[in-house]
Amino acid sequence: MTRDWSLDLLFPLIARMPTTLPWSLAGLIGRESAAERARLQRWLEGLFARVFPCATGEQHVQWAKAHLAMMAQEMVDAMAFHRLGRRGGPSIALQGEEHAKNLIRKGQGFILVLNHYDRILTAPVALAQAGVATNVLTMPVLDNPELGAAQRRFLLRKIQGYTAVTGGIWHTTSDGLRPVHESLRSGQGWVILADAWRPEFGRLRGHPFLGGSLSLPTGIERLAQSTGVPLLQAATYSPGPDRLEVDVEPLPDNPRQAIDAVVQRLERDVLARPWAWWQWGLWDQMWQPKAEMEGNP
Repeated sequence: MTRDWSLDLLFPLIARMPTTLPWSLAGLIGRESAAERARLQRWLEGLFARVFPCATGEQHVQWAKAHLAMMAQEMVDAMAFHRLGRRGGPSIALQGEEHAKNLIRKGQGFILVLNHYDRILTAPVALAQAGVATNVLTMPVLDNPELGAAQRRFLLRKIQGYTAVTGGIWHTTSDGLRPVHESLRSGQGWVILADAWRPEFGRLRGHPFLGGSLSLPTGIERLAQSTGVPLLQAATYSPGPDRLEVDVEPLPDNPRQAIDAVVQRLERDVLARPWAWWQWGLWDQMWQPKAEMEGNP
């Protein structure tokens, strides 16, 4: 839904503007055409009304607008990772980096678990600035048949900028997991998103979430179990377009319990700031209401 010229020209150009103005402009300009943005806002308002019926209509409108602005601001992040936390870019307040540093000092590999929440890749950028390099494992990107040519070009630039800043590699599940296993065992850190979802995923587990069940892949817990590495969790919060806060926390030793804790925190975060979760477009695929959940074997 993002305009091709925005991907090829607009966001790369405004990301070069001095000061933090690009991030404020992004929220005003948006990723989509005016007509498409209006349609998306109405759809989000309706979804928020369904999921959060106790909130007011005014809140639903505010959340929808904030969600669309955040997604546009992340487009600027993608073209300016080197500016995050630096002079002339959004500030980053990082807490909990010692948990990752302690593991690095011990030569211990680890998995840094993120969710599709707020400006999600800020945490690895902030850790890199604190001396902790990480790799990232994602679903297929450039070989995803659903992507257009402009989206592929944008993502390639994003990947190049991200890895240049974080000091690691970008690896996808389509490339096989053996290098990830070996890297974790050799003491490196890997970033993986817990709430990634695709219709072809077959190994899913339900988690209590907003009165129903959220189905998420079990890949992280299986990877942690097979490699014996600990898990950390990081979450980013943006009080404003130019202000970012990152919190890194340790997770339980048991991988299953660790992912349960990740989802519990995600639920708290979504309840506090519904607009900041990226995955609303997949809500009806990822989530089941309680009655339907209880009816399943």
